[in-house]
Amino acid sequence: MMDDVRCMVKIVERLQQFIEDEARSCSMDFGCITPEYVFRMWGGQYSIEEIEKGFEELRNRGVRV
Repeated sequence: MMDDVRCMVKIVERLQQFIEDEARSCSMDFGCITPEYVFRMWGGQYSIEEIEKGFEELRNRGVRV
């Protein structure tokens, strides 16, 4: 259980950084950053379901995704 929590914390932190980097690097619309896009960019390291949970957590924190 603790490993799941640590994994989700890592995903959320990495996802937030990724979104910030994407926003700085181009004029990309936030709506274009989807779980599928992140999955491909990260080389399938995390499942789409895990990434979706990360997106949900960021939304709960008030981050625009």
